[in-house]
Amino acid sequence: MEANRYLRPATLEEAHQLLLQDAKNILLGGGLWLKKSTSSANALIDLSALGLDQIKDTGDHIEVGAMVSLRDFEMSPLVKNIQGGILVLAVSQIMGVAFRNGATVGGSVAGKFPFSDVITPLLALDTTLIFYPKKEMSLADFLNQKGRSNDILTHIVIKKNTGRAFFKKVKTTALDFAVINVAISRLNNEYRIAIGSRPSVAALAVKAMDTVNGMKALSDEQIAQAAVLASEELLYASTNAASDEYRKALVRAYIKRGLEEVSKE
Repeated sequence: MEANRYLRPATLEEAHQLLLQDAKNILLGGGLWLKKSTSSANALIDLSALGLDQIKDTGDHIEVGAMVSLRDFEMSPLVKNIQGGILVLAVSQIMGVAFRNGATVGGSVAGKFPFSDVITPLLALDTTLIFYPKKEMSLADFLNQKGRSNDILTHIVIKKNTGRAFFKKVKTTALDFAVINVAISRLNNEYRIAIGSRPSVAALAVKAMDTVNGMKALSDEQIAQAAVLASEELLYASTNAASDEYRKALVRAYIKRGLEEVSKE
């Protein structure tokens, strides 16, 4: 990406005012994907001086600054303890360590990348996002929001649940984007099922969730039904990496396997 100016504000207020000045002013998180972009910007607004690179324990939740690197996120004991370490498992499969040292959690979420291995497990964990100046919304609502926003993502808030969880990424080689990724969490008898890289951005399989939610034990029939619904209720498309039918078949297989694993007592 080409830019006319590089700006490094000292406060969130300054960053916000710079963002409002021009529709072609762009926030710079880790910036790794921007480097690959062929578009241009009037100014890049670097958020690295705003103290958003910390992971804090707030009691029932952890609060992850938007500028925390994927590597620091992956290595955090606080993150490791959430839902059986699903987030660590997912992030550790993204490219190599050098890439994860540069990419940020906030950039990975705010970019709404269809291939994201960060968004899918966060969506399964019922994550909340905090924006400057004053806005809070669920990750699910954010992903459904259309158009440009002039709010700045500052923190990703994740509840410190200790239930069971499952994550699977299917890829061709170690450094490839996912052909499909699946995340399932269970807290008590409530399940959340998220599917990404369809190749659209991750979404919840709500009908599949409704089939299994509230059940103390899942029968083979219920699990199979949920797996089929998950492959039917969301949109899947063909790309050079995989056909839509192949993606659906993978979803059926891994939703079934995931539900079998997380439903165990």
